[in-house]
Amino acid sequence: MNNAKLLVPTKLKYLLMVCFCLMTIIPMLAGAYLMNLVMKAAEEKGQGYLFTVSIVGLLSLLVAFLGFLVIKQLLMPLVQVKIAAQNIASGKLEENPQISTSTDEIQDLTESLKKISRNARELLDKVDRLSVKDKLTGLYNASYIRERLNEEIQRAIHYQRPCSFAFVVIKNHDEILARMGSEAAETALKNMANVLSEQMTEFDRAARIGLAEFAIIFPDKNKKKCIDAIEKIGAKAPAGLSLCVGISENPIDGVQADDLYVKAQDRMKTAFGAGKLLEAFV
Repeated sequence: MNNAKLLVPTKLKYLLMVCFCLMTIIPMLAGAYLMNLVMKAAEEKGQGYLFTVSIVGLLSLLVAFLGFLVIKQLLMPLVQVKIAAQNIASGKLEENPQISTSTDEIQDLTESLKKISRNARELLDKVDRLSVKDKLTGLYNASYIRERLNEEIQRAIHYQRPCSFAFVVIKNHDEILARMGSEAAETALKNMANVLSEQMTEFDRAARIGLAEFAIIFPDKNKKKCIDAIEKIGAKAPAGLSLCVGISENPIDGVQADDLYVKAQDRMKTAFGAGKLLEAFV
């Protein structure tokens, strides 16, 4: 993991420091002690000691370096396993956590953690797909609104009642994004969603179906009542937002969800091109 050093737990940091001291500093101190003994012995005998001291010093450094490699080989897999477990516990799921293995036990534990992470990731993906709400705005999402529209159309046909559908777009969203940034653009979407929620009746349903696109189902409302509702929404729209809306009605514009969806979208495009708020008839 790229951020392993920053995430090493405090206890493991202390353990690494202690092991580093035992395996590196102690050999160096031992080497220094041996060099001191060699120097004293050489002085007493009146012999040169530079070569012997150099050999002892190099050997102590070599032992210290080997000790460091051993500690790293033994402890880093444990540190990585610990970090992977912490990430899984905190919801930071990776399909393939980077954990080096040096023993069969660590390898088995690593494979278990990878499997847990993959399974949890797949489960969260399934939850996202099954969710009926848009994460940013809290409105319903596109898949829910299409399914609900089909249900409302069937109910309207059975009871011989109207059912209208509105396709709403914030036409200056790209301008807000380019001029003020993504945070301002997201705030605009949330504010628009709040307006839609406030204007919905008990049976109406609003959804975010695209980047800056919304859909509204108006059960038991014909186009005229739907237009009245959209005009109220337009009057309540957050300052600085420009809306375009296309409206379709069952059974006049179709008896399937796709029929009403396409018809409303086409009328929204017509209103967009004409610079109007809404288009209900073509």
